[in-house]
Amino acid sequence: MKIAIFHELPNGGARRAINSFAAQLKKRHVVDLYVVDDKDNQEWKFYSNVFLYKFFPKSWKGKDWRIRLYKDTIELFHIYKLNAKIAGDIDKKNYDVVLVGASKFIEAPFIMRFLKTPFVFFCQDPYYRIIYDPIFTTPKSLDFFRYRYEKMNRFIRKILDRQNVGYAQVCLSPSKYIAHLFSKTYNKPVQVIYDGVDEIFFRPSRKKKDIDIFYIGSLEPVDGYNLLKETLSYMGKNIKVRELIKEKEWISDDKVLRDLYQRTKIMFCPARNEGLGLTLLESLSCGTLVIALDEAGHREIIKERENGYLIKPNPKKIAKLLEKLLSHPKEIHRLGRNGRADIEKYWIWQKRAKELEKVLITQSRPRYKNR
Repeated sequence: MKIAIFHELPNGGARRAINSFAAQLKKRHVVDLYVVDDKDNQEWKFYSNVFLYKFFPKSWKGKDWRIRLYKDTIELFHIYKLNAKIAGDIDKKNYDVVLVGASKFIEAPFIMRFLKTPFVFFCQDPYYRIIYDPIFTTPKSLDFFRYRYEKMNRFIRKILDRQNVGYAQVCLSPSKYIAHLFSKTYNKPVQVIYDGVDEIFFRPSRKKKDIDIFYIGSLEPVDGYNLLKETLSYMGKNIKVRELIKEKEWISDDKVLRDLYQRTKIMFCPARNEGLGLTLLESLSCGTLVIALDEAGHREIIKERENGYLIKPNPKKIAKLLEKLLSHPKEIHRLGRNGRADIEKYWIWQKRAKELEKVLITQSRPRYKNR
């Protein structure tokens, strides 16, 4: 089968998941990537061919209204036109099926309006948060004109997003939590194809556990960074914490990331409304104890006191739990071992890719299905 994959994802779990699916599918099929980005992310090893469409979005940090207006109008129109061009390029190459990922510019990408090749939409994120998630409601503290602008802009983006999703005949999501939100948001059926983990690469080691607590995320409230800081304020000063903050640094080398997992005692995952959590899976696969917020996709991975802990956002109680665990290394080891066993039983990429492959074959051109 000849497969094209398209996305406009930022660096992060969703993009890494798409790459991992591609690596498995590439073992049996031709898998080409069509990606919109401002630089080459060296993803060639996951694909048969990579076609990079460079796009340089303007940076807006909340001050210059002219840049914001440009991004919401002209820049969005440029993305629309670029998606139309990419769809034409894909259609010319006679692929059997296209796997469409999400967009950092507008959740459901415009390309679905233009593709003539059969395609499947894989929505990795719960929903287009800037217009649907209550966390991002328009602040009423804004002045009248800015408040009205935000309301109008989000209303228009919601219409565009829903229109784009309307072109998809088959939609996929990586967890039951996302599937529920997707169906509720778009009133469309969706099939669950869980993400997985490379259990051979992300594996336990005998390295010294010199990191007490490891956090991966951003400074945004939705990622729970404030909860981490509040929790640490109730703990001793000798706690060794490693923070990987998207705004400050990002690790694209999986070997470096694996090393951090293997050296960590407790992986702290306080993100809100997390669709599933690739970080959780990779940590568990390395035999690392995971403590995650008790909500959303985390509940589909973590079994309380069996392979980790699910926590409420109470900094004092979390601090007590962390201190208790750090003083009981045998318990950390037991839970880490159980987590690794769960990965080997349920969460390997090979199994997940076969499930995705079946969907792609079903949606592919008749010439492939009839082989």
